[in-house]
Amino acid sequence: MNANELSVASGSVLLAIVVTAIILQWRTNVELRREIANLRETKRESLAPPHDAPRDTGIATSRVDGTENSPPMERAELARLYKEINLLKTRTQDIARVVARNAEGAVPLNLLPASAWKNAGKATPSAAAETLMWAADGGDVETLAKSIFLEPAAREKAEEILARLPDSMRATYDTPEKLVALLMAREGDIRAMQVLAENKQGDDALVNLRVQKDDGKTKEEGYQFRRANDGWQMVVPGKLVDKFGKKLTDPPKKGGK
Repeated sequence: MNANELSVASGSVLLAIVVTAIILQWRTNVELRREIANLRETKRESLAPPHDAPRDTGIATSRVDGTENSPPMERAELARLYKEINLLKTRTQDIARVVARNAEGAVPLNLLPASAWKNAGKATPSAAAETLMWAADGGDVETLAKSIFLEPAAREKAEEILARLPDSMRATYDTPEKLVALLMAREGDIRAMQVLAENKQGDDALVNLRVQKDDGKTKEEGYQFRRANDGWQMVVPGKLVDKFGKKLTDPPKKGGK
């Protein structure tokens, strides 16, 4: 094995180790989120009145999914889980930066240019990723809106933005998904992409992409997907809608979007 082959092999091993670490961190995040959801559901069921109990329509009830009236042990458990998720997010971001610095080029460059993208459907997370990129690049808001899943925080922020828009815009972009799709299309700056890895865990998936931006630089990014009735959709977090919303009044990066 010559020096070049050894270098590529070493880089491939490094990338495999780092990507595996990212996947493990992501899987742990998924499990922790499910644990929090289960804890909230248990709380909701414990506070629900018996079926034969009289309905009280005159007294406002507190939110059953909140923690303000939870026992101290439950509040402490939720706080611990949230803290663990945030810590894992930070570690995952740190690992991703290591990938960008040290593993660039470990996988042979095989970028698919935007001109070759197509509507590949949503049968797999990787196909859904290409469809998402294709729709964003072409400004196909309808397809893009059907390709995304808004987290609760993202939906809430999108609804707040919608409420501030003129009636004419609200008539055109009449759902939070369509508004977010419009913002994503406006900000699209990816000129080529390459699927590096796809990892599924139940109804959640992580797709690692190598993307080339308008400036010609390449970087590796992770996209989270969730299975819906009609296929896979990219998960949109609240902070992404925040970012797009702040640029709503800015000129679009692409003509006509």
